Amino acid sequence: MEPNAVYEVLSERSVDSQVRPNLMPKRPDRLPSANHVEHASTAENDTFLQLLTELDEQRTSPGDESHRLTSYQSWIERNTGTPPTLFAAWFNLGVELAGTGDNTGAIEAYRNALTLRPDFYPAALNLGMLQEASGQPETALATWQHALQPQETRAALLGLLAEAAPVQQRDNAKVLHVGCGAYAREKLPPFFRGSDWQEIRLDIDPEVRPDFVASITDMHVITDSLVDAVYSSHNLEHLYPHEVPLALQQMHRVLKSDGFALIQLPDLQEVARHIAEGKLEDPLYVSPMGPVAALDILYGHRLSMMNGNLFMSHRTGFTGGTLGAALIGGGFPVVVVQRDTTAFSLTAIAFRNNPAKDHLAQVRTHLLPAPERPAVLYIATG
Repeated sequence: MEPNAVYEVLSERSVDSQVRPNLMPKRPDRLPSANHVEHASTAENDTFLQLLTELDEQRTSPGDESHRLTSYQSWIERNTGTPPTLFAAWFNLGVELAGTGDNTGAIEAYRNALTLRPDFYPAALNLGMLQEASGQPETALATWQHALQPQETRAALLGLLAEAAPVQQRDNAKVLHVGCGAYAREKLPPFFRGSDWQEIRLDIDPEVRPDFVASITDMHVITDSLVDAVYSSHNLEHLYPHEVPLALQQMHRVLKSDGFALIQLPDLQEVARHIAEGKLEDPLYVSPMGPVAALDILYGHRLSMMNGNLFMSHRTGFTGGTLGAALIGGGFPVVVVQRDTTAFSLTAIAFRNNPAKDHLAQVRTHLLPAPERPAVLYIATG
């Protein structure tokens, strides 16, 4: 262990298993689960993002297929002339239909999704698997080959199809970028930008064209133990406190046995110091969005919310200690947390299982903003 590290041991906390059955290749990939239709939005012009948000907030027990089906069917009926996001609703409907055994209905739904967005490779992948399962291997191959034509989707689809291959045949490590927003490779830390890493993008907003549309509190779109790393930058503070354990358990679930999560978010301890000095609304630094004050870090960027982007609101927050405790509670047995007071931020590296000492040192050296500075190591004991 590094001599300049500070170590703290926390009690082990029991975490209920959130493991779901693998979705590939036997079962089509999923986008976010739909839930109670009784409370789903019924407005004429409701957006698909609103529907996903409401269904995510009203999660019910698995197996509530009739509610999920009705939710998507009703939304599609209300929005047949709408939008760029109609393809996502058809895709989700296809997933739900396939889950109930209605492969004919699922095939039709996937075809509708591809008609609206021909380059949406998850729909092509699932459609081809259903065609293959129904004894049409040539049709399935044609479906996959067609989806491979657009250059920008070729690598992504090949990556998904490769998941059926043995681990030793996979070339690239995979990083799941949750809450990715609009695509920009530079959003990833430099460690993940090399050719040896494949980025898988996940976001709840289909408008940013992620690989998968889902909430970080319910990522069953991603197969168990699929990725080598999860990267989350300034996402957890947008959740309600009771949703944080769900998100962390999902990150833990999708990691391989030697995987880790890299999480960045605001440091409320340093923010509180400035508030105590009476600097609640004084700019602390200037971001691409404009000046940021302590009040913006506490409750969300005011200018963005004033312009209608209410998803920028903050609903919870962390100090280094509470973030470490939350990650231990989420099932991660070893967590490293470092404060960057000049940037008002926390960086945590949370390991899926106990890492070897050299692996811990390597990851810390490459992923902490200032590896030479002290960090706190949290270890689950029991």
